[in-house]
Amino acid sequence: MGGISASGSLSAVFGALLLLSVPSGGEGFVWDRDFGGLLEIPPIQTSGVAVGPEPAPAANLSDGADGGRVPTSELSAAIEALFTASGRPEGGADGRTEAPGFSFVLPPGWTATPRGDQDGGNLTLEGGCSFATVGWFEDPGIDPEVLLRQVGRAYRSDALRFSVLEVEPGRPIVVDGQRASALNVFYMYGGRDSQKRIVAWPSPRSGRFFFASFWSCTEGWEENLGAFEAFLESFRDEGSEGYVELEPRNATFDGWGSVLSETLRSHHFEGVEAAPTPEVEVKVTLTAHRVADRVDHLASEEIVSSTRAALPAREAALESLLLDRGYQAAVLRGGGSFWVVVLGPDGGWQAISSSGAGGRGVGSLVGPEDLGWYRGLVVALPEAVERSEALVVQDCDPPRLLRLDPRAEVNLTWILGLEGLLDRYSYSSDGADPGSFAKAQVCWALLEREGHDALLMRGCEGHPLHPRMWVIVRHPGSGHVAVDPGAAGDRGLGEIVSGAEWFHGVGYETSLQYSCLHPGEGLAIDPGAVKTPAP
Repeated sequence: MGGISASGSLSAVFGALLLLSVPSGGEGFVWDRDFGGLLEIPPIQTSGVAVGPEPAPAANLSDGADGGRVPTSELSAAIEALFTASGRPEGGADGRTEAPGFSFVLPPGWTATPRGDQDGGNLTLEGGCSFATVGWFEDPGIDPEVLLRQVGRAYRSDALRFSVLEVEPGRPIVVDGQRASALNVFYMYGGRDSQKRIVAWPSPRSGRFFFASFWSCTEGWEENLGAFEAFLESFRDEGSEGYVELEPRNATFDGWGSVLSETLRSHHFEGVEAAPTPEVEVKVTLTAHRVADRVDHLASEEIVSSTRAALPAREAALESLLLDRGYQAAVLRGGGSFWVVVLGPDGGWQAISSSGAGGRGVGSLVGPEDLGWYRGLVVALPEAVERSEALVVQDCDPPRLLRLDPRAEVNLTWILGLEGLLDRYSYSSDGADPGSFAKAQVCWALLEREGHDALLMRGCEGHPLHPRMWVIVRHPGSGHVAVDPGAAGDRGLGEIVSGAEWFHGVGYETSLQYSCLHPGEGLAIDPGAVKTPAP
């Protein structure tokens, strides 16, 4: 027969659903429903931009050059070392209960039922007059406080018709070394009341996000809440074997870092669309069990889930580019984002943001002060991820980190001829040229036009001549000569200098190459087009 069962009871379920679009990189996100406002929530803090390694050699003037590369034979060992950079905590200690990838101390009299695996699932905890759940999923990069605010909005939805509702932030606590946000909810429906404590936190060691919800009957609230908080205090994420905490390089824009930075600037992405951002679903359901006109059971449930982050085509292409150029690179994941790290010649690591190139290049370097970029899970990208070189297009050759030999013996005739050429002309413009970047390019172009084998040299951070540019000329037979265009004064194009500091720095083959990488300072001079006044 149909109708009401013999118990005379009736259950009704109401729900409210919200969707959150999680940002990637430095983007914000907007709630799908009309809850208003653009929320700026970067999954990883990205304040400083800095620089790191060195590319494949270009042609010409390369004797004595040292790019500071680690031999290719050491590549696999260095990347493999990522997986052992931090030990995995041991679980299973006496009195601890194991769950997928984490452990805890179960309060006396409580039972625990886990479901799922390390990638996602939930844990149900039941006491005499208490109930709690802990859910976990891949961290999409959302701020726990923002998520809990949306849980509060879901409780306030018109679909859930509470006669009394109080939602307020709880006191933040620490769970497994991570700051966890809390939310307190109190509501009344059909004459019955209920209250909840909700806690959320990310765990970088496993790349997961945890969401815990606690309920207790009113008469046992304080005692059961104490047991729940003791459970949270005992919670320990065992982490992932792929989690690493890398030591960043102290100097970002030194010679090696400058060359790495300009290697990134010398390419651009083509046909690589931004990966879709993960979405987080927040759902609150209310179950009311009625007997006649009285509610004798009332329960609410918060369901939080997230879509997985898409595999990163940009980072895969960037990693492939750097590996092809002799760098030791790997992809890390954390907070819903992917990024590339590169091992430097000093044993430190350099992080690269592929979204921080400012419209130029395929990435920018992240400074050592942003430690979040040096903590994460090593991503072993499957073969299905596109690594085609067509995704990265080269615009020009990157520079080289050079350490050249000065001339050992002097060809006096050649030296006098070079000095005569430098003295014969002077610069036509008296405009400001700090660092002699314009003068150096003009001097280089004239020397090339007159048949000299020359290149441009620039100082980097930590170099005694930073920030300046000068010209290096190959000496007949062996060695090199340095020309300082900044010493030209009112006449001439520069003076020959011999200090050791003039023979190492970042080298550019042509003014066109430098202009491609530094359009604000480059003159893009073609030596064949240089015209000089008649003698």
